[in-house]
Amino acid sequence: MKITILGTGCIWTKRACASYLINNDIMIDPGSGTLKQLFQSTNKVLHHEKIERIKLILITHYHSDHYFDILYFIWKLASDKNPNTRATIICPPGGEEKIKTLCSLGMSKATFEKLNFDKYIKIVDASKMGTFQYGNFEITSHRMDHGPTECYGYTFKEVGGKTVSFTGDSNFCDSMQFMVDNSNVAFVDMAGTDISSKHFNIIDGIKLMQEYKDKCTIIPCHLTSQALDYCIGKINPPRDLMVIDTALDRPYCYELDSNILQESEEFNVELATDKFNLIVGDIVDLKLSSTNRTNTQNNLPTYCFDILLHNSQDLIGQVNYSVVPESFDGHDYNVFLTLNKNYENMKSVKYESCSLIKEVAKHHNSNTLYLACAPDDFDTRKVYESLGAYLKEIKTSTFVDETNTRKTQESGVWVWEFD
Repeated sequence: MKITILGTGCIWTKRACASYLINNDIMIDPGSGTLKQLFQSTNKVLHHEKIERIKLILITHYHSDHYFDILYFIWKLASDKNPNTRATIICPPGGEEKIKTLCSLGMSKATFEKLNFDKYIKIVDASKMGTFQYGNFEITSHRMDHGPTECYGYTFKEVGGKTVSFTGDSNFCDSMQFMVDNSNVAFVDMAGTDISSKHFNIIDGIKLMQEYKDKCTIIPCHLTSQALDYCIGKINPPRDLMVIDTALDRPYCYELDSNILQESEEFNVELATDKFNLIVGDIVDLKLSSTNRTNTQNNLPTYCFDILLHNSQDLIGQVNYSVVPESFDGHDYNVFLTLNKNYENMKSVKYESCSLIKEVAKHHNSNTLYLACAPDDFDTRKVYESLGAYLKEIKTSTFVDETNTRKTQESGVWVWEFD
């Protein structure tokens, strides 16, 4: 069984929404943006053929990030223009009404009236399906625990192959326990970092992954930005469009010593120490003090500069810049600025230090600086705004202290993009 992870995230992250393509003809959760992910998948098939090859669609629950793109599939699969297409949709109760309503709202009346649901689409109630036979798969639905929302997970038992489960959105429950106990591979919702009545979490999820390391390959999914931040320095989360081959002994490895991201040539960065040994400004100069991987969270190549008053040796602060490949999203910020107490309120010093760092970023073909700032640090916010920064998001980071008590801390991440 080959599974393309179309999306590893949720609606509240730049990663695509959690969705899966199995052997090119089965899809789980065609949520918002899934169609675009399908088109980006690597198999060399024309766009319309990728849709027409899908014969089975499973929906875990009726939240937009899990089924709103179904209307585009219906558009292709239920049209008399494609007389050879047939598809079965397995979904929670009320699926026919919800799907038809969504289609009627999302396309013109004329197009909707041309769709032939009865001829091309079979809708199966997941609460009543029990075990469903499809090709070489024996598929079973499981009622999950997603708070008040009725949600179903699915287990695929392949004849002569492996058993793979998909929890959908769910807190840890008896069904999730059954899945990890009885599957070779399990895609498990680990949405955030806090204990929730609707989702499992990445903190306890990592413990579960380690506990089941030799029993079941557990793959975290539906990851929020907070969950992805927590992964840094602990595990390698799966990536969008990653292909999982269940025939392999280890179809997915979360351990850091085989970091897939580190395989990229983008990380073999040659730092331009000669070019940036001294960067001269009008108010301050940046003098290169060292080059190392000081950003221990991400292990990225980093320039470390002393901030000196212009044309002097008076040290007034430090600024570090880590080289971040444009494709790498596993970090919070790549510019870290500190100033001595007498200068920390001088906006002009902050402004020019960041302006000079921009030249280093340009050298490494990066058009983005990630700047850390507390939400209530209004002086620094004004400096970043004057640079053209805008508030991209306020990330919430969760850490666990020695008593295993979860604590939350907010920090603002400003993104400065330039030409």
